[in-house]
Amino acid sequence: MKKTKTSHKGRRCRFPRCNNILSIYNHEAYCHVHLRQMDRSKKPKASKK
Repeated sequence: MKKTKTSHKGRRCRFPRCNNILSIYNHEAYCHVHLRQMDRSKKPKASKK
């Protein structure tokens, strides 16, 4: 059986003023709420012509 990769225990979301502790299975720097916000801000916006 293959061992599941985990991250350090006790990591906190890097979003300002967010105190969520990240799951050991979440390898991102942000919690699930703020990760969605970061994804939206990185998407290219459609240009209006």
